[in-house]
Amino acid sequence: MLMMRYIKQRKMVEIRLFVMRKNNKNVMLIVFTLFFVFIYGVLISINYSFYKREIIDKEVNDLQTLISHSEQLLNKVGFNVLDKKHKDKNYLHKILAREANVNINSIAIIYSGKYIYSTLVGDEDRAFITPVNLGLNAKEKSNLSGRPVISFVAEVGNKTLLQVFFKKHDLTMVNKLGRAFYQIGDVKIGHNNKLIKLVNDDKVYVAKCDKYGFSLVIEYDRKTAFINFVKDSVFLLSFIFFLLFFIFFMLIKYNNVDYYVLKKALSKNEICPFIQPIVDQNKNVIGGEVLARWIKKNGEIISPLSFIPRLEKYSLIPSLTVNLLTQVFNSDLVKKSNDLILSFNLTEKCLHDEKVQQQCIKLSSRCQLILEFTESSEFENVQLTLETMQKLRAYGIQFALDDYGTGYSSLQYLNLYDFDSLKIDKSFVDTIESSELTLHIIESIVLLATKLNIKLIAEGVENIEQKETLQRLGVHKYQGFLFYKPESLDSFSMRI
Repeated sequence: MLMMRYIKQRKMVEIRLFVMRKNNKNVMLIVFTLFFVFIYGVLISINYSFYKREIIDKEVNDLQTLISHSEQLLNKVGFNVLDKKHKDKNYLHKILAREANVNINSIAIIYSGKYIYSTLVGDEDRAFITPVNLGLNAKEKSNLSGRPVISFVAEVGNKTLLQVFFKKHDLTMVNKLGRAFYQIGDVKIGHNNKLIKLVNDDKVYVAKCDKYGFSLVIEYDRKTAFINFVKDSVFLLSFIFFLLFFIFFMLIKYNNVDYYVLKKALSKNEICPFIQPIVDQNKNVIGGEVLARWIKKNGEIISPLSFIPRLEKYSLIPSLTVNLLTQVFNSDLVKKSNDLILSFNLTEKCLHDEKVQQQCIKLSSRCQLILEFTESSEFENVQLTLETMQKLRAYGIQFALDDYGTGYSSLQYLNLYDFDSLKIDKSFVDTIESSELTLHIIESIVLLATKLNIKLIAEGVENIEQKETLQRLGVHKYQGFLFYKPESLDSFSMRI
């Protein structure tokens, strides 16, 4: 009855722990997902801002560069025009031919308020229909074409002006953000020099160039702009997405910092083997159970109850087992005698791990190695487990069933796996003085072990009365605080 009650309580604890781990995992997944979405959104927003800024700045800089180049060109041309007293008109055509790759359509000479020559129509003698100003000009209707035009005027001598007319301006790129146009004075000129009339002032974005007195105005369309941004940035957005997804995946899988802290602790041997001695009925130390203790550089000792579940979470238990086996193998302890009994706790996953098997085989050459399994859950691969146990038995390795009587199915385990030793769980030892039922259970265990020729070890012996009762019942090997607490390899080595 007591055993059944204990098993039921233990199962309830395991269920609660499972639910807690599951809930924590779900919470962590939600947190990381929200974090992923937030970061991706922030990066998209930043890139979107750069995208808009880059398009606008490029457009403004392109026109500014064109105007600056035209200004320098007109000042250079002006001296020759004056020297030739406006007679060598072919000179302007030569200049224009050299500037074919620049967005210049034509050059005109203005003298005493009249156009006297244009590279488009040749000699002419007409006064301004509308006056021109020095610097950048825009007209809704050109005198020649009747279409909107942008030009730049520079004074090159007394009463002499040169005017350069620009070709139709291409605003294809900036139109990706909405309807774009240049505002020069009161004139609004858009893509291909189309005149812009109605503008929704509530949605405009303005980039000004104070040096030449023009503004790039965008009637911003959020939907159009974002769609074009996605089209133009699909590779970058995909790269950012997969990079963030990879980081997100690693964070979910390893919880990042905690995982690498544990990995570092293993690599630095901060998690080291402690041994709790096992004694016979005369209190002679005959061996010990190897346990893990995490001792940080500052001397802080972290409880196994804290770090073992974390190692399990990140599938690092096999690494821990290999590490402990290796540290014991390299210690002076196992160089003293091959008769020393050392037991290690193993999980099914550890048993099937090649590195664990290799290290167990190595250590078995220096001591009597016992591998302990708990019966808290059924082995998933019975056949593979039996084959692995048989393989390791060939090297003299023995197997023990830990926490006997508290787990999955004690008799089924004994029937399947042919254990060499049984360890009576502390829960029975704790109640051995107060429960007649416990006495009967232990008597049954002793009888069964005797029939099957299985050695018995009692765990958690804490007082002399427990030891004497166990000895009277036929249990002659003990482990517990009555005799020794877990101790370092060096301390244990001094007892041998």
